[in-house]
Amino acid sequence: MAFGTGNHETTCMMMEYLSELDPKGQTVLDMGCGTGLLGIYASMLGAKEVTSIDIDNWAFEATVENSRINKINNLEAFIGDVALLGNKSFDIILANIQKNIILQDIEKYVSVLNDEGILILSGFYKNDLEEIFGKASELMLTKIEIKENNNWIAFALRK
Repeated sequence: MAFGTGNHETTCMMMEYLSELDPKGQTVLDMGCGTGLLGIYASMLGAKEVTSIDIDNWAFEATVENSRINKINNLEAFIGDVALLGNKSFDIILANIQKNIILQDIEKYVSVLNDEGILILSGFYKNDLEEIFGKASELMLTKIEIKENNNWIAFALRK
């Protein structure tokens, strides 16, 4: 089974957060989008605009195809990394990526996150939370909530 099917604990928790946030009318970034599931779900929940980015060509193609199948017209998919973000801005950023990438890229996420915007991080274990939260605190992000499922963590922060 490919990552991005929605069955993994981290993906489920990210979807829970999206449901709770009600992204209607919001701009959403899905970093490390995999098959595009989270961006597609955000669009279905009423997001105004969704940007999905992954470094993998297969993930890009899967996101484009899954968006087409689901008749999602407000999602743009790209192959690349945070360098593609430039000076865009987002209300909600989803990053379901492993710990080292989160730590490497979190400053860029914060730079493109609107004031009062929400950053949702997942893809790491409970024992990585302290290090990630430490970095988030340095960047003046405040904790909203932490979800845990089978030792996996999803973590919501506000700018």
